[in-house]
Amino acid sequence: MRKISVVVFLLLVVAVCFLWHRNVRLRGERDRYRSNTEALMFDMKRMQVDSATAAVDVKGLRLSVEEYKRLRAEDAAKIKAMGVKIRNLQAAARHQIEVSGPINAAVRDTIIIRDTVPVVRPKVEMITPHIQLTGLIEDGRLKGEIRIPVTLQQAVWIEYKRRWIFWKRVKAVHQTLSSDNPYVQIEYSEYIAIQ
Repeated sequence: MRKISVVVFLLLVVAVCFLWHRNVRLRGERDRYRSNTEALMFDMKRMQVDSATAAVDVKGLRLSVEEYKRLRAEDAAKIKAMGVKIRNLQAAARHQIEVSGPINAAVRDTIIIRDTVPVVRPKVEMITPHIQLTGLIEDGRLKGEIRIPVTLQQAVWIEYKRRWIFWKRVKAVHQTLSSDNPYVQIEYSEYIAIQ
């Protein structure tokens, strides 16, 4: 009788350990699902830091490697083409920006030497810290180059749900993306943490 009770007790301990481990895993999956749902439903928060710097704040998604390969196959193929193994990937970010700004350039005459003959053509030039436009007007067309230098800065930070002495529970992963050019508008930003 004593051997049977010891065996039953050991079986119960094994069952409790198995169920406890399964419960912890299911809670983690539930929290990840809830966080991903909030991130997808959350709109981008736009901020104007100063006259030239704009920023957006978005929540990040948390996906497993298999989910990332399945849901973001095109991005996974591009990352693979860059020589990065998907299983070693920690996070992936994608940003879509739009550049639009006013052009107010002076038209002046300039001399171009063609076959040792000087030719006068109208020249357009606009040089500012945020837009650099140079061009010539020939045959009723503006031919030139426009450069719009943009620096995107990305900060990834964690919002905690509960914080105890040694234990922290993550509520959401945020990314804040800012641009130093006032003519650049961040249209879309995405951050995916791979687990």
